[in-house]
Amino acid sequence: MSAPRSARHLWGYRALFLALSAGVMISKMLPLSLGATGLPGPDLLLALTLAWLLRQPALVPLGSILVVFLLADFLFQRPPGLWTLLVVLASESLRRRRLTMTEFTFFLEWSAFTGAVFALILLERLVLWLLMVDLAPLGLSLAHAIVTAAIYPIVVAVSKFLFGLRKIGAAQAEA
Repeated sequence: MSAPRSARHLWGYRALFLALSAGVMISKMLPLSLGATGLPGPDLLLALTLAWLLRQPALVPLGSILVVFLLADFLFQRPPGLWTLLVVLASESLRRRRLTMTEFTFFLEWSAFTGAVFALILLERLVLWLLMVDLAPLGLSLAHAIVTAAIYPIVVAVSKFLFGLRKIGAAQAEA
């Protein structure tokens, strides 16, 4: 006896999320020289995670977020667990507010994402400053947040049109 179609789709999307996350991490580690643009690259891993979480929270469970971002902390030589903790706190905060956000327009959803990104960047800088770690210039961190916020509509469009990830409504969110 096979699993219901919806359960298969749920696990399929969860596996797709993990595969896309692995692809983003691998591509970020590749020695690609695309020229110096002067702007930092977006955090595609964060954009992908929060976009999928805001669209369909069941597809991005807490365990997946923990594994993906802790692995990214180690691979990208960030302080282990700090960015993971902040992303988990932000994602669970957004997940808790998901019922009120089901009727949001895309612009308000994008604004919530942007607020979360800026809060994450500033909280990380605050913790690192308190621990007296050398920090990149504030302008560079803010540019990173702006570029990450700017990439969100593209991540949502690719998720929607390429992978069929649609935003759930209020009735589905309550279920």
